[in-house]
Amino acid sequence: MDNTMVVSGKLKNIREFDQYGLMMVAQLTQKIGNERAKFTIPVACFDERIAPALRGLREMQDELGFTPVVNITGELDTKFDTRPNVQNDDRNAPLTRILITSVELAEV
Repeated sequence: MDNTMVVSGKLKNIREFDQYGLMMVAQLTQKIGNERAKFTIPVACFDERIAPALRGLREMQDELGFTPVVNITGELDTKFDTRPNVQNDDRNAPLTRILITSVELAEV
């Protein structure tokens, strides 16, 4: 089943974790004009080959507060709370996100 998608927008809150292996997360946002958000969705990356590009975008984010518009190719993924010994009522809600397979600056 094909689950590939391409979406463009600006990344915010790019963070990197390496507790159990590389994980980079961010929020992808599309806005209507410069004011209202059309949509926002979490994105995640576990690929060492893509991490340098995301680190470069994080430097831009630190300077500007956001990144330039990027094209993200990836697939939809839902993260489920599967902690052992936790009752269903105490679990976190499922989180739908995009797993990044490539990222590039969009041509404006």
